[in-house]
Amino acid sequence: MQGIFKLYVKSELYIRFEQIIGLIFYISFLPTFCRFLSPAGMKQLLVLTLALPLSVLAQKKSASAVEVLQKTLNKLESLKTVSYSQTRETRYFADNYQHTLKADMFIDFAASNALNLRFQAESDKTIFVYDGQYRLLIDKENQTIDSASAATFASMRNNSYLYHSLAMLRRMIPGTIANDSIRKSVSDTLIGKTTYYNVRMEGDGMYFALLGGMEYYKNAQLRRPYYLLIDKKTYLPYQFISKYIRGTDDRDYVTMTYSNMDTRANTPAPRGWSYAAYADTYKPYVAPAVIPLIKPGTQAPGFTLPAYLPAGIDSLSLQQYAGKVVLLEFWFKSCGPCMEAMPHYNELQQSFNKSDFALITINVEDPVEDIKFFYNKYQPVYPMLYNGRSFWQSVGFTGAPASLLIDRAGKVREVIRGFVKDDIEKKVKGLVGE
Repeated sequence: MQGIFKLYVKSELYIRFEQIIGLIFYISFLPTFCRFLSPAGMKQLLVLTLALPLSVLAQKKSASAVEVLQKTLNKLESLKTVSYSQTRETRYFADNYQHTLKADMFIDFAASNALNLRFQAESDKTIFVYDGQYRLLIDKENQTIDSASAATFASMRNNSYLYHSLAMLRRMIPGTIANDSIRKSVSDTLIGKTTYYNVRMEGDGMYFALLGGMEYYKNAQLRRPYYLLIDKKTYLPYQFISKYIRGTDDRDYVTMTYSNMDTRANTPAPRGWSYAAYADTYKPYVAPAVIPLIKPGTQAPGFTLPAYLPAGIDSLSLQQYAGKVVLLEFWFKSCGPCMEAMPHYNELQQSFNKSDFALITINVEDPVEDIKFFYNKYQPVYPMLYNGRSFWQSVGFTGAPASLLIDRAGKVREVIRGFVKDDIEKKVKGLVGE
């Protein structure tokens, strides 16, 4: 029987209707059972009989996912200030990517500005300060300080310290509770000797944006469930997990773990909020000279770079491809669009005769071990060059994917940012046909 008859007693105890029926059935046949038991067996049966009703009554009502989230939200919204340590670990197995960022955080939720907060974050290499109007970025290695206006919501959307922080959870949970299209469930998870609530959240084609709210992605093969582990005593978050499930591959994840939490309202900020508080220790940051982007019609600069091959390392120069149409494609592994483009490179090269066209990929920052990983993964029919940062910068690029399309005479004909295979293939076809 599926229905549940709830008999509430103290501490929200209840009895399931089907359990009551089972208990009555058991007691009614008890005299028959006793005929076949020894005295010792009857004693054990008596103990079991007395324990059964108590075990049925002792079951507590399970908290729902919404109830747990609401109590966690109430706790977070009660905080005026909080200091804690956060550790975010990112692991994308398919792209051979792993990164860990640790920071000590201080958040003041009482601030009146676009984000309703100000915060300080300190990692082993940097200090980041946001006072609600300006942000300071302090490079501890180079002893520099950089200041910029950050008065708008949009200006902080991509801040890595806020991503998966307590500030993000505080903005994210209300919408999660209210949105019925986000499936929510709760279970218990044991870590060490501590049991946590484990709230699972997932919406079709949805992901949590940095500063709250849901955004959508267009990838039918991708699922992004989230898990929020919550301390059962304090209702404070312990860990936030974002999973990436691509088909049957569920290995990729991002986890944020919160520790050393201090929720006292009078906790002082660890450092000052103004530029002047750091000016005596750090010198002003001076941006490097901007190199103008190379223009179409310019003779392509030459280069010689190492190329990965299974048998060893070779080197290639642009001069070796004289008389061919050449596409130089710049990439690095922590660039998401680069990883999306990479599966199309073989197809692009194979669309043209090698005597007419050469695709050359140039990695701008990753070590040779990563080049080997991607070589083995994609088995490229084109050269994979690396150590290309200086050349990439010399032609004026600052991001990736980016490419130069060079004609048979060695002149740059197209300067391309991003990667749209059909558009690039059309441009290559036009040059090959000249």
